[in-house]
Amino acid sequence: MKHFKTLLTMAMMLTAGQAAMAQAEGELIDVLPEGVTANVNPERKQDKQKNIVVAGSPEKGYKMFFAAVDADHGEELWVSDGTKEGTHMVTDIVAGVGSSDPSYLGRLNDKVLFAAYTDDWDVQAWVTDGTPEGTVMLTDYMFGARPVSFIQMDEKRAIFAAYDEESSEYDPDRGPQRWLWITDGTPDGTHRVARCDMRWPGQDNTTLHTAYVRVGRRVFFKADDIDGTTGEELWVTDGTEEGTYCVMDVNWERWPEGEWGYAEGYTRNCGLDNLENYKNEGCFFQAWTPDYGGEPWYTDGTPAVKPNGPDESGDDHTYMIKDTHPGKNEAGIGYHAGTFGTSWEVYKDRIWWRGWDPTGGYELAGSNMQKGDYVYIDVWDEAPSVNNNSFVDPGCIFDGYYMFCAAHGFDAAREDHYGGELWCTDGEKVWPQYGNWRPGTLSDWVKEQVVAGGSMYWWNEENIVESGYATSLYRLDAWDAEPVVCTHIDMQKGDLVNTLRNMGGTIVFASDATKRVYAYKYTKPGWDGKSDMGYLEPDFLTEAEKTAISDVKADRPQQQGAYTLSGVRMNAGNLGRGVYVIDGRKVIK
Repeated sequence: MKHFKTLLTMAMMLTAGQAAMAQAEGELIDVLPEGVTANVNPERKQDKQKNIVVAGSPEKGYKMFFAAVDADHGEELWVSDGTKEGTHMVTDIVAGVGSSDPSYLGRLNDKVLFAAYTDDWDVQAWVTDGTPEGTVMLTDYMFGARPVSFIQMDEKRAIFAAYDEESSEYDPDRGPQRWLWITDGTPDGTHRVARCDMRWPGQDNTTLHTAYVRVGRRVFFKADDIDGTTGEELWVTDGTEEGTYCVMDVNWERWPEGEWGYAEGYTRNCGLDNLENYKNEGCFFQAWTPDYGGEPWYTDGTPAVKPNGPDESGDDHTYMIKDTHPGKNEAGIGYHAGTFGTSWEVYKDRIWWRGWDPTGGYELAGSNMQKGDYVYIDVWDEAPSVNNNSFVDPGCIFDGYYMFCAAHGFDAAREDHYGGELWCTDGEKVWPQYGNWRPGTLSDWVKEQVVAGGSMYWWNEENIVESGYATSLYRLDAWDAEPVVCTHIDMQKGDLVNTLRNMGGTIVFASDATKRVYAYKYTKPGWDGKSDMGYLEPDFLTEAEKTAISDVKADRPQQQGAYTLSGVRMNAGNLGRGVYVIDGRKVIK
Protein backbone atom coordinates (compact mmCIF):
# COMPACT_ATOMS: atom_id res chain seq x y z
CA MET A 1 0.00 0.00 0.00
CA LYS A 2 1.22 3.50 -0.84
CA HIS A 3 1.73 5.97 1.98
CA PHE A 4 1.12 9.72 1.74
CA LYS A 5 1.43 12.78 3.92
CA THR A 6 -1.32 12.82 6.47
CA LEU A 7 -3.64 15.66 7.34
CA LEU A 8 -2.07 15.76 10.78
CA THR A 9 1.33 16.56 9.24
CA MET A 10 -0.28 19.08 6.88
CA ALA A 11 -1.95 20.82 9.81
CA MET A 12 1.41 21.38 11.48
CA MET A 13 3.18 22.58 8.30
CA LEU A 14 0.71 24.70 6.37
CA THR A 15 0.02 28.33 7.08
CA ALA A 16 -3.56 29.47 7.49
CA GLY A 17 -3.60 30.70 3.90
CA GLN A 18 -2.20 27.44 2.57
CA ALA A 19 -4.72 25.46 4.59
CA ALA A 20 -7.54 27.45 2.98
CA MET A 21 -6.11 26.59 -0.44
CA ALA A 22 -6.10 22.90 0.55
CA GLN A 23 -9.88 23.12 0.81
CA ALA A 24 -9.95 23.24 -3.01
CA GLU A 25 -12.32 25.98 -4.05
CA GLY A 26 -15.25 24.92 -1.87
CA GLU A 27 -17.26 27.65 -0.12
CA LEU A 28 -18.51 26.94 3.41
CA ILE A 29 -21.66 28.94 4.25
CA ASP A 30 -23.23 29.28 7.70
CA VAL A 31 -26.81 29.79 6.50
CA LEU A 32 -28.37 30.85 9.81
CA PRO A 33 -28.82 34.48 10.88
CA GLU A 34 -27.13 35.60 14.08
CA GLY A 35 -28.98 34.54 17.21
CA VAL A 36 -30.58 31.47 15.59
CA THR A 37 -29.62 27.90 16.51
CA ALA A 38 -30.73 24.71 14.79
CA ASN A 39 -32.20 21.71 16.59
CA VAL A 40 -30.92 18.72 14.62
CA ASN A 41 -30.41 15.34 16.25
CA PRO A 42 -26.79 14.27 15.54
CA GLU A 43 -27.78 10.60 15.59
CA ARG A 44 -26.56 8.82 12.42
CA LYS A 45 -29.97 8.00 10.94
CA GLN A 46 -31.79 9.02 7.79
CA ASP A 47 -35.12 9.23 9.63
CA LYS A 48 -35.11 10.82 13.09
CA GLN A 49 -37.18 13.11 15.24
CA LYS A 50 -35.06 16.22 14.56
CA ASN A 51 -33.84 16.01 11.00
CA ILE A 52 -32.82 17.95 7.89
CA VAL A 53 -35.08 17.14 4.95
CA VAL A 54 -34.55 18.28 1.37
CA ALA A 55 -37.57 18.81 -0.88
CA GLY A 56 -38.17 20.31 -4.31
CA SER A 57 -37.94 19.41 -7.98
CA PRO A 58 -35.56 19.92 -10.91
CA GLU A 59 -37.84 22.68 -12.20
CA LYS A 60 -38.29 24.55 -8.89
CA GLY A 61 -34.95 23.71 -7.33
CA TYR A 62 -34.38 22.23 -3.88
CA LYS A 63 -34.46 23.59 -0.35
CA MET A 64 -33.73 22.15 3.08
CA PHE A 65 -36.13 22.24 6.03
CA PHE A 66 -35.22 21.93 9.72
CA ALA A 67 -36.21 23.11 13.20
CA ALA A 68 -34.47 26.19 14.64
CA VAL A 69 -34.81 28.49 17.64
CA ASP A 70 -34.52 32.22 18.18
CA ALA A 71 -35.35 34.46 21.12
CA ASP A 72 -38.45 36.01 19.55
CA HIS A 73 -40.20 32.93 18.12
CA GLY A 74 -39.15 29.84 20.05
CA GLU A 75 -38.56 26.67 18.03
CA GLU A 76 -40.25 26.72 14.61
CA LEU A 77 -39.75 25.34 11.12
CA TRP A 78 -37.08 26.99 8.96
CA VAL A 79 -36.19 26.71 5.28
CA SER A 80 -33.01 27.49 3.34
CA ASP A 81 -31.83 27.48 -0.27
CA GLY A 82 -28.22 27.16 0.93
CA THR A 83 -27.54 30.90 1.25
CA LYS A 84 -27.79 33.16 4.27
CA GLU A 85 -30.11 35.49 2.34
CA GLY A 86 -32.36 32.59 1.39
CA THR A 87 -32.75 31.24 4.93
CA HIS A 88 -35.76 32.19 7.03
CA MET A 89 -38.46 30.90 9.35
CA VAL A 90 -41.34 29.41 7.39
CA THR A 91 -44.03 30.70 9.72
CA ASP A 92 -44.55 31.30 13.45
CA ILE A 93 -47.06 28.49 14.13
CA VAL A 94 -47.17 29.26 17.87
CA ALA A 95 -47.06 33.04 17.85
CA GLY A 96 -44.49 34.74 20.05
CA VAL A 97 -41.86 32.96 22.09
CA GLY A 98 -43.83 29.70 22.28
CA SER A 99 -42.60 26.73 20.21
CA SER A 100 -44.42 24.48 17.77
CA ASP A 101 -41.57 21.95 18.10
CA PRO A 102 -41.57 20.74 14.45
CA SER A 103 -40.54 17.07 14.35
CA TYR A 104 -40.43 13.94 12.16
CA LEU A 105 -39.96 15.87 8.93
CA GLY A 106 -40.64 13.90 5.75
CA ARG A 107 -40.72 14.79 2.08
CA LEU A 108 -43.75 14.74 -0.23
CA ASN A 109 -42.37 15.87 -3.61
CA ASP A 110 -41.73 19.63 -3.30
CA LYS A 111 -43.45 19.86 0.08
CA VAL A 112 -42.57 18.71 3.59
CA LEU A 113 -44.78 16.89 6.09
CA PHE A 114 -44.10 17.28 9.80
CA ALA A 115 -45.60 17.10 13.27
CA ALA A 116 -46.15 20.38 15.13
CA TYR A 117 -47.71 21.59 18.36
CA THR A 118 -50.40 24.22 18.92
CA ASP A 119 -52.20 25.11 22.13
CA ASP A 120 -55.58 24.31 20.56
CA TRP A 121 -54.76 20.90 19.04
CA ASP A 122 -51.56 19.68 20.73
CA VAL A 123 -49.39 17.80 18.17
CA GLN A 124 -50.89 17.27 14.70
CA ALA A 125 -49.75 16.53 11.14
CA TRP A 126 -48.82 19.55 9.00
CA VAL A 127 -47.65 20.26 5.46
CA THR A 128 -45.65 23.17 4.05
CA ASP A 129 -44.34 24.38 0.71
CA GLY A 130 -41.98 26.76 2.51
CA THR A 131 -44.36 29.72 2.62
CA PRO A 132 -46.68 30.91 5.44
CA GLU A 133 -49.79 30.57 3.26
CA GLY A 134 -48.70 27.10 2.15
CA THR A 135 -48.30 25.79 5.71
CA VAL A 136 -51.46 23.93 6.73
CA MET A 137 -52.55 21.62 9.53
CA LEU A 138 -53.76 18.31 8.05
CA THR A 139 -55.35 16.58 11.04
CA ASP A 140 -57.80 17.95 13.59
CA TYR A 141 -59.85 14.85 14.42
CA MET A 142 -58.69 14.65 18.04
CA PHE A 143 -56.50 16.53 20.52
CA GLY A 144 -52.97 15.07 20.35
CA ALA A 145 -52.72 12.83 17.25
CA ARG A 146 -48.91 12.92 17.69
CA PRO A 147 -47.97 11.64 14.23
CA VAL A 148 -44.51 10.17 13.55
CA SER A 149 -42.37 9.04 10.61
CA PHE A 150 -43.79 10.45 7.40
CA ILE A 151 -42.57 8.61 4.28
CA GLN A 152 -43.61 9.15 0.67
CA MET A 153 -45.32 6.04 -0.74
CA ASP A 154 -46.07 6.89 -4.37
CA GLU A 155 -46.11 9.87 -6.75
CA LYS A 156 -48.79 11.71 -4.76
CA ARG A 157 -49.14 10.26 -1.26
CA ALA A 158 -47.28 9.59 1.98
CA ILE A 159 -48.07 7.48 5.02
CA PHE A 160 -47.51 8.06 8.73
CA ALA A 161 -48.51 6.64 12.11
CA ALA A 162 -50.78 8.56 14.50
CA TYR A 163 -53.18 8.23 17.39
CA ASP A 164 -56.91 8.70 16.97
CA GLU A 165 -59.76 8.41 19.45
CA GLU A 166 -60.31 4.71 18.77
CA SER A 167 -56.64 3.70 18.75
CA SER A 168 -55.80 5.62 21.92
CA GLU A 169 -58.52 3.80 23.88
CA TYR A 170 -58.58 0.44 22.09
CA ASP A 171 -56.42 -1.55 24.53
CA PRO A 172 -56.25 -0.04 28.03
CA ASP A 173 -53.95 -2.85 29.24
CA ARG A 174 -51.27 -2.38 26.56
CA GLY A 175 -51.67 1.37 26.18
CA PRO A 176 -52.43 3.77 23.28
CA GLN A 177 -51.62 2.61 19.75
CA ARG A 178 -50.61 4.54 16.66
CA TRP A 179 -52.44 3.27 13.57
CA LEU A 180 -51.67 3.74 9.87
CA TRP A 181 -52.65 6.99 8.12
CA ILE A 182 -52.20 8.38 4.60
CA THR A 183 -52.14 11.89 3.13
CA ASP A 184 -51.92 13.57 -0.26
CA GLY A 185 -50.87 16.82 1.42
CA THR A 186 -54.40 18.19 1.86
CA PRO A 187 -56.75 17.98 4.86
CA ASP A 188 -59.45 16.29 2.75
CA GLY A 189 -56.92 13.75 1.48
CA THR A 190 -55.70 12.78 4.94
CA HIS A 191 -57.36 9.79 6.60
CA ARG A 192 -56.76 6.55 8.45
CA VAL A 193 -55.91 3.54 6.27
CA ALA A 194 -55.82 0.55 8.60
CA ARG A 195 -55.82 -0.56 12.21
CA CYS A 196 -52.40 -1.97 13.11
CA ASP A 197 -50.19 -1.25 16.09
CA MET A 198 -47.24 0.93 14.94
CA ARG A 199 -45.76 2.18 18.18
CA TRP A 200 -42.91 4.66 17.66
CA PRO A 201 -43.38 3.20 14.78
CA GLY A 202 -42.15 -0.17 15.99
CA GLN A 203 -38.92 -1.12 17.69
CA ASP A 204 -36.20 0.74 15.80
CA ASN A 205 -33.28 -1.60 16.65
CA THR A 206 -30.09 -0.75 14.71
CA THR A 207 -31.81 0.52 11.55
CA LEU A 208 -29.74 3.44 10.23
CA HIS A 209 -32.12 4.53 7.49
CA THR A 210 -35.78 4.28 8.47
CA ALA A 211 -38.19 2.00 10.28
CA TYR A 212 -40.27 2.13 7.08
CA VAL A 213 -39.02 1.41 3.57
CA ARG A 214 -40.72 2.29 0.27
CA VAL A 215 -40.62 -0.42 -2.39
CA GLY A 216 -42.11 0.69 -5.69
CA ARG A 217 -45.47 2.18 -4.70
CA ARG A 218 -45.85 0.28 -1.44
CA VAL A 219 -44.33 0.74 2.01
CA PHE A 220 -43.09 -2.05 4.27
CA PHE A 221 -43.14 -1.31 7.97
CA LYS A 222 -42.97 -2.80 11.46
CA ALA A 223 -46.27 -3.45 13.22
CA ASP A 224 -48.29 -5.80 15.40
CA ASP A 225 -51.97 -6.53 15.01
CA ILE A 226 -54.13 -4.44 17.30
CA ASP A 227 -54.67 -7.33 19.73
CA GLY A 228 -50.97 -8.15 19.94
CA THR A 229 -51.34 -11.74 18.79
CA THR A 230 -48.38 -11.90 16.36
CA GLY A 231 -45.82 -9.63 17.99
CA GLU A 232 -44.05 -7.05 15.88
CA GLU A 233 -43.75 -8.45 12.34
CA LEU A 234 -43.35 -7.18 8.78
CA TRP A 235 -46.39 -5.43 7.27
CA VAL A 236 -46.99 -3.79 3.89
CA THR A 237 -49.43 -1.20 2.56
CA ASP A 238 -50.45 0.14 -0.83
CA GLY A 239 -52.53 2.89 0.77
CA THR A 240 -55.76 0.89 0.93
CA GLU A 241 -57.31 -1.04 3.81
CA GLU A 242 -57.42 -4.29 1.83
CA GLY A 243 -53.85 -3.76 0.65
CA THR A 244 -52.51 -3.41 4.20
CA TYR A 245 -51.62 -6.66 5.96
CA CYS A 246 -49.01 -8.65 7.87
CA VAL A 247 -46.77 -10.27 5.27
CA MET A 248 -45.80 -13.18 7.51
CA ASP A 249 -45.69 -14.06 11.19
CA VAL A 250 -42.01 -14.94 10.88
CA ASN A 251 -41.43 -15.88 14.53
CA TRP A 252 -44.00 -18.47 15.58
CA GLU A 253 -42.41 -18.90 19.01
CA ARG A 254 -45.37 -18.82 21.36
CA TRP A 255 -45.67 -16.89 24.60
CA PRO A 256 -46.43 -19.06 27.63
CA GLU A 257 -50.03 -18.43 28.61
CA GLY A 258 -50.25 -15.58 31.08
CA GLU A 259 -46.67 -14.36 30.66
CA TRP A 260 -46.61 -10.56 30.25
CA GLY A 261 -50.38 -10.71 29.94
CA TYR A 262 -50.44 -12.68 26.70
CA ALA A 263 -53.09 -15.30 26.04
CA GLU A 264 -52.45 -18.79 24.72
CA GLY A 265 -51.41 -18.82 21.06
CA TYR A 266 -49.84 -15.36 21.02
CA THR A 267 -46.43 -15.31 19.32
CA ARG A 268 -43.28 -13.28 19.95
CA ASN A 269 -41.60 -10.56 17.90
CA CYS A 270 -39.20 -11.56 15.11
CA GLY A 271 -36.66 -8.81 15.90
CA LEU A 272 -37.22 -6.93 12.62
CA ASP A 273 -34.32 -4.74 11.61
CA ASN A 274 -32.56 -3.09 8.65
CA LEU A 275 -35.42 -2.90 6.13
CA GLU A 276 -34.17 -1.95 2.64
CA ASN A 277 -35.63 -1.59 -0.86
CA TYR A 278 -34.40 -4.08 -3.44
CA LYS A 279 -34.97 -2.74 -7.00
CA ASN A 280 -38.55 -1.68 -6.19
CA GLU A 281 -39.43 -5.39 -6.27
CA GLY A 282 -39.16 -6.51 -2.67
CA CYS A 283 -37.89 -5.84 0.82
CA PHE A 284 -34.66 -7.03 2.43
CA PHE A 285 -34.78 -7.31 6.21
CA GLN A 286 -33.34 -9.03 9.26
CA ALA A 287 -35.55 -11.39 11.24
CA TRP A 288 -35.09 -13.69 14.23
CA THR A 289 -36.45 -17.21 14.73
CA PRO A 290 -35.62 -19.74 17.47
CA ASP A 291 -34.09 -22.26 15.06
CA TYR A 292 -31.88 -19.84 13.10
CA GLY A 293 -31.39 -16.72 15.24
CA GLY A 294 -31.14 -13.38 13.43
CA GLU A 295 -30.48 -13.80 9.71
CA PRO A 296 -31.03 -11.94 6.38
CA TRP A 297 -34.51 -12.34 4.84
CA TYR A 298 -36.36 -11.17 1.74
CA THR A 299 -40.01 -10.78 0.73
CA ASP A 300 -41.90 -9.75 -2.39
CA GLY A 301 -44.86 -8.80 -0.16
CA THR A 302 -47.14 -11.69 -1.04
CA PRO A 303 -49.18 -12.62 2.06
CA ALA A 304 -48.03 -15.90 3.59
CA VAL A 305 -50.26 -18.94 3.70
CA LYS A 306 -49.29 -21.46 6.37
CA PRO A 307 -52.08 -24.04 6.61
CA ASN A 308 -49.89 -26.64 8.31
CA GLY A 309 -48.07 -24.45 10.77
CA PRO A 310 -44.81 -22.52 10.69
CA ASP A 311 -41.75 -23.15 8.57
CA GLU A 312 -38.98 -21.14 10.17
CA SER A 313 -37.17 -20.62 6.87
CA GLY A 314 -40.24 -19.03 5.22
CA ASP A 315 -42.11 -19.83 2.02
CA ASP A 316 -41.55 -19.13 -1.68
CA HIS A 317 -42.30 -15.40 -1.28
CA THR A 318 -40.90 -14.55 2.16
CA TYR A 319 -37.81 -16.47 3.14
CA MET A 320 -34.49 -16.54 4.92
CA ILE A 321 -31.82 -15.87 2.30
CA LYS A 322 -29.18 -17.94 4.07
CA ASP A 323 -28.38 -19.35 7.49
CA THR A 324 -25.06 -17.51 7.72
CA HIS A 325 -24.26 -18.79 11.21
CA PRO A 326 -25.51 -22.40 11.32
CA GLY A 327 -25.90 -24.35 14.53
CA LYS A 328 -27.50 -23.84 17.93
CA ASN A 329 -26.33 -22.93 21.39
CA GLU A 330 -26.69 -25.03 24.53
CA ALA A 331 -30.26 -23.82 24.96
CA GLY A 332 -31.21 -25.07 21.51
CA ILE A 333 -31.50 -21.54 20.06
CA GLY A 334 -30.00 -20.72 16.65
CA TYR A 335 -26.84 -18.62 16.67
CA HIS A 336 -27.50 -14.93 15.96
CA ALA A 337 -25.50 -13.59 12.99
CA GLY A 338 -27.66 -10.58 12.19
CA THR A 339 -27.14 -7.76 9.73
CA PHE A 340 -25.92 -4.21 10.18
CA GLY A 341 -25.23 -1.14 8.10
CA THR A 342 -27.18 -2.23 5.03
CA SER A 343 -26.65 -0.12 1.94
CA TRP A 344 -29.73 1.69 0.62
CA GLU A 345 -28.45 1.32 -2.94
CA VAL A 346 -28.15 -1.84 -5.03
CA TYR A 347 -24.62 -2.37 -6.36
CA LYS A 348 -23.87 -5.15 -8.87
CA ASP A 349 -27.42 -6.45 -8.29
CA ARG A 350 -26.79 -6.88 -4.57
CA ILE A 351 -27.52 -5.14 -1.29
CA TRP A 352 -24.38 -5.05 0.89
CA TRP A 353 -24.03 -5.09 4.65
CA ARG A 354 -21.96 -6.26 7.61
CA GLY A 355 -22.49 -10.01 7.44
CA TRP A 356 -21.18 -13.08 9.21
CA ASP A 357 -19.25 -16.16 8.17
CA PRO A 358 -17.97 -18.81 10.64
CA THR A 359 -14.47 -18.66 9.11
CA GLY A 360 -14.04 -14.87 8.92
CA GLY A 361 -16.44 -13.26 11.39
CA TYR A 362 -18.13 -9.91 10.60
CA GLU A 363 -17.04 -8.70 7.16
CA LEU A 364 -18.52 -7.38 3.89
CA ALA A 365 -21.47 -9.43 2.61
CA GLY A 366 -24.07 -9.03 -0.13
CA SER A 367 -27.01 -10.81 -1.74
CA ASN A 368 -29.20 -10.58 -4.85
CA MET A 369 -32.14 -11.76 -2.70
CA GLN A 370 -32.24 -15.25 -4.21
CA LYS A 371 -32.27 -18.15 -1.73
CA GLY A 372 -28.70 -19.13 -0.96
CA ASP A 373 -27.08 -16.17 -2.76
CA TYR A 374 -24.55 -14.80 -0.29
CA VAL A 375 -21.30 -13.16 -1.34
CA TYR A 376 -18.80 -12.80 1.49
CA ILE A 377 -15.53 -10.82 1.24
CA ASP A 378 -13.07 -11.04 4.14
CA VAL A 379 -11.59 -7.53 4.41
CA TRP A 380 -9.36 -8.21 7.42
CA ASP A 381 -8.27 -11.77 6.71
CA GLU A 382 -5.41 -12.02 9.19
CA ALA A 383 -5.45 -15.42 10.91
CA PRO A 384 -7.36 -16.40 12.91
CA SER A 385 -9.74 -14.44 10.70
CA VAL A 386 -12.84 -15.22 12.73
CA ASN A 387 -11.26 -13.22 15.58
CA ASN A 388 -10.12 -10.33 13.31
CA ASN A 389 -13.29 -8.62 12.15
CA SER A 390 -13.39 -5.49 9.99
CA PHE A 391 -16.92 -4.59 11.25
CA VAL A 392 -18.02 -3.04 7.95
CA ASP A 393 -20.12 0.13 8.14
CA PRO A 394 -22.62 1.24 5.45
CA GLY A 395 -21.42 2.99 2.32
CA CYS A 396 -22.60 4.30 -1.02
CA ILE A 397 -21.96 3.92 -4.74
CA PHE A 398 -19.42 6.40 -6.08
CA ASP A 399 -17.35 6.57 -9.24
CA GLY A 400 -18.31 3.02 -10.23
CA TYR A 401 -17.49 1.36 -6.91
CA TYR A 402 -19.14 0.68 -3.58
CA MET A 403 -17.31 2.77 -0.94
CA PHE A 404 -17.53 1.69 2.68
CA CYS A 405 -15.72 1.91 6.02
CA ALA A 406 -13.87 -1.04 7.53
CA ALA A 407 -11.15 -1.76 10.08
CA HIS A 408 -7.86 -3.48 9.28
CA GLY A 409 -5.88 -3.95 12.46
CA PHE A 410 -4.83 -1.68 15.34
CA ASP A 411 -1.27 -2.76 16.08
CA ALA A 412 0.89 0.33 15.44
CA ALA A 413 3.95 -1.88 14.99
CA ARG A 414 2.39 -3.66 12.01
CA GLU A 415 2.73 -2.06 8.55
CA ASP A 416 -0.37 -3.90 7.34
CA HIS A 417 -2.57 -2.49 10.12
CA TYR A 418 -4.40 0.71 9.13
CA GLY A 419 -7.19 1.22 11.67
CA GLY A 420 -10.66 2.09 10.40
CA GLU A 421 -10.52 3.65 6.93
CA LEU A 422 -12.41 4.08 3.65
CA TRP A 423 -12.40 1.01 1.38
CA CYS A 424 -13.58 0.20 -2.15
CA THR A 425 -15.10 -2.90 -3.72
CA ASP A 426 -16.08 -3.91 -7.23
CA GLY A 427 -18.24 -6.70 -5.81
CA GLU A 428 -15.43 -9.26 -6.06
CA LYS A 429 -12.35 -7.78 -4.37
CA VAL A 430 -11.65 -4.99 -1.88
CA TRP A 431 -8.85 -2.43 -1.46
CA PRO A 432 -8.21 0.66 0.69
CA GLN A 433 -9.14 3.98 -0.91
CA TYR A 434 -6.14 6.19 -1.80
CA GLY A 435 -3.88 5.08 1.02
CA ASN A 436 -3.46 5.30 4.74
CA TRP A 437 -5.30 8.56 5.39
CA ARG A 438 -4.54 8.63 9.10
CA PRO A 439 -0.96 7.81 10.12
CA GLY A 440 -0.39 4.24 11.28
CA THR A 441 -3.45 2.83 13.00
CA LEU A 442 -5.27 6.11 13.65
CA SER A 443 -8.81 5.79 12.31
CA ASP A 444 -11.18 7.86 10.21
CA TRP A 445 -14.29 5.75 10.90
CA VAL A 446 -16.06 7.13 7.82
CA LYS A 447 -19.73 7.96 8.46
CA GLU A 448 -22.77 9.08 6.43
CA GLN A 449 -21.32 8.87 2.91
CA VAL A 450 -23.37 11.04 0.53
CA VAL A 451 -22.79 11.86 -3.14
CA ALA A 452 -23.58 15.41 -4.30
CA GLY A 453 -22.39 17.54 -7.19
CA GLY A 454 -20.22 14.73 -8.54
CA SER A 455 -18.22 14.27 -5.30
CA MET A 456 -18.59 12.00 -2.29
CA TYR A 457 -18.78 13.48 1.22
CA TRP A 458 -18.61 12.03 4.73
CA TRP A 459 -17.70 12.91 8.27
CA ASN A 460 -14.99 11.10 10.19
CA GLU A 461 -15.24 9.88 13.74
CA GLU A 462 -11.59 10.62 14.54
CA ASN A 463 -11.26 11.86 18.11
CA ILE A 464 -7.89 13.69 18.02
CA VAL A 465 -9.42 17.14 18.40
CA GLU A 466 -6.06 18.94 18.68
CA SER A 467 -5.33 18.05 15.06
CA GLY A 468 -8.18 20.35 14.05
CA TYR A 469 -9.84 17.73 11.87
CA ALA A 470 -12.06 15.83 14.31
CA THR A 471 -15.48 14.98 12.88
CA SER A 472 -14.93 17.33 9.97
CA LEU A 473 -16.58 17.26 6.55
CA TYR A 474 -14.48 15.42 3.96
CA ARG A 475 -14.76 15.39 0.17
CA LEU A 476 -13.59 12.91 -2.47
CA ASP A 477 -13.64 13.84 -6.18
CA ALA A 478 -12.66 10.40 -7.54
CA TRP A 479 -12.36 6.95 -6.01
CA ASP A 480 -8.55 7.10 -6.13
CA ALA A 481 -8.15 10.81 -5.32
CA GLU A 482 -6.76 12.34 -2.13
CA PRO A 483 -9.57 13.30 0.26
CA VAL A 484 -10.03 17.00 0.99
CA VAL A 485 -10.95 18.50 4.37
CA CYS A 486 -13.83 20.94 3.87
CA THR A 487 -14.44 22.34 7.37
CA HIS A 488 -12.65 23.91 10.31
CA ILE A 489 -15.67 25.06 12.31
CA ASP A 490 -14.54 24.61 15.91
CA MET A 491 -10.88 23.92 16.67
CA GLN A 492 -11.64 23.29 20.37
CA LYS A 493 -14.53 20.80 20.22
CA GLY A 494 -14.07 19.43 16.74
CA ASP A 495 -16.58 20.24 14.00
CA LEU A 496 -19.05 17.52 15.04
CA VAL A 497 -20.74 17.62 11.65
CA ASN A 498 -23.74 15.34 11.08
CA THR A 499 -26.90 14.82 9.03
CA LEU A 500 -25.32 15.16 5.59
CA ARG A 501 -27.88 15.71 2.82
CA ASN A 502 -27.69 16.31 -0.94
CA MET A 503 -29.55 19.51 -1.88
CA GLY A 504 -29.57 19.44 -5.66
CA GLY A 505 -25.80 19.07 -5.94
CA THR A 506 -24.88 21.05 -2.82
CA ILE A 507 -24.02 19.22 0.38
CA VAL A 508 -25.80 20.56 3.50
CA PHE A 509 -25.31 19.48 7.10
CA ALA A 510 -25.48 20.46 10.77
CA SER A 511 -22.72 20.97 13.35
CA ASP A 512 -23.38 19.79 16.88
CA ALA A 513 -20.46 21.95 18.07
CA THR A 514 -22.18 25.19 17.03
CA LYS A 515 -25.83 24.04 16.73
CA ARG A 516 -25.96 25.61 13.28
CA VAL A 517 -26.64 24.51 9.70
CA TYR A 518 -24.19 24.85 6.81
CA ALA A 519 -23.99 24.52 3.04
CA TYR A 520 -20.75 23.60 1.32
CA LYS A 521 -20.79 24.90 -2.25
CA TYR A 522 -18.61 22.92 -4.61
CA THR A 523 -19.19 21.24 -7.96
CA LYS A 524 -16.66 18.80 -9.36
CA PRO A 525 -15.37 19.97 -12.75
CA GLY A 526 -17.16 18.14 -15.54
CA TRP A 527 -20.16 17.09 -13.46
CA ASP A 528 -23.21 16.79 -15.74
CA GLY A 529 -25.62 18.33 -13.21
CA LYS A 530 -27.97 15.34 -13.37
CA SER A 531 -26.22 12.24 -12.10
CA ASP A 532 -25.49 11.52 -8.44
CA MET A 533 -28.80 13.03 -7.38
CA GLY A 534 -29.55 10.19 -4.97
CA TYR A 535 -33.06 10.21 -3.57
CA LEU A 536 -33.94 13.70 -4.79
CA GLU A 537 -36.07 12.21 -7.56
CA PRO A 538 -37.49 8.90 -6.28
CA ASP A 539 -37.79 6.04 -8.76
CA PHE A 540 -41.13 4.28 -8.28
CA LEU A 541 -40.80 2.00 -11.31
CA THR A 542 -40.41 -1.75 -10.99
CA GLU A 543 -38.40 -3.69 -13.54
CA ALA A 544 -41.68 -4.96 -15.03
CA GLU A 545 -42.93 -1.41 -15.53
CA LYS A 546 -39.66 -0.37 -17.14
CA THR A 547 -40.00 -3.33 -19.52
CA ALA A 548 -43.61 -2.36 -20.22
CA ILE A 549 -42.47 1.12 -21.24
CA SER A 550 -40.09 -0.39 -23.76
CA ASP A 551 -42.83 -2.68 -25.05
CA VAL A 552 -45.25 0.20 -25.52
CA LYS A 553 -42.66 2.18 -27.44
CA ALA A 554 -41.88 -0.80 -29.65
CA ASP A 555 -45.47 -1.93 -30.24
CA ARG A 556 -47.01 1.52 -30.75
CA PRO A 557 -44.38 3.69 -32.40
CA GLN A 558 -47.01 5.96 -33.96
CA GLN A 559 -49.20 6.21 -30.88
CA GLN A 560 -50.22 9.81 -30.25
CA GLY A 561 -51.50 11.38 -27.03
CA ALA A 562 -50.85 10.46 -23.39
CA TYR A 563 -51.37 6.98 -21.93
CA THR A 564 -50.74 5.17 -18.65
CA LEU A 565 -48.50 2.10 -18.73
CA SER A 566 -51.63 -0.05 -18.89
CA GLY A 567 -52.80 1.74 -22.05
CA VAL A 568 -55.47 4.06 -20.58
CA ARG A 569 -55.64 7.35 -22.54
CA MET A 570 -55.21 10.47 -20.41
CA ASN A 571 -55.71 14.20 -20.79
CA ALA A 572 -52.18 15.37 -21.66
CA GLY A 573 -52.87 18.80 -20.21
CA ASN A 574 -53.92 17.52 -16.80
CA LEU A 575 -51.46 14.80 -15.83
CA GLY A 576 -50.49 14.22 -12.22
CA ARG A 577 -47.12 12.92 -11.09
CA GLY A 578 -46.39 9.52 -12.57
CA VAL A 579 -44.99 7.67 -15.57
CA TYR A 580 -46.75 7.98 -18.94
CA VAL A 581 -46.28 7.18 -22.60
CA ILE A 582 -46.74 10.47 -24.50
CA ASP A 583 -46.60 10.32 -28.29
CA GLY A 584 -44.85 6.95 -28.05
CA ARG A 585 -42.15 8.10 -25.62
CA LYS A 586 -41.70 7.52 -21.89
CA VAL A 587 -42.28 10.65 -19.80
CA ILE A 588 -41.90 10.88 -16.02
CA LYS A 589 -44.04 13.71 -14.63
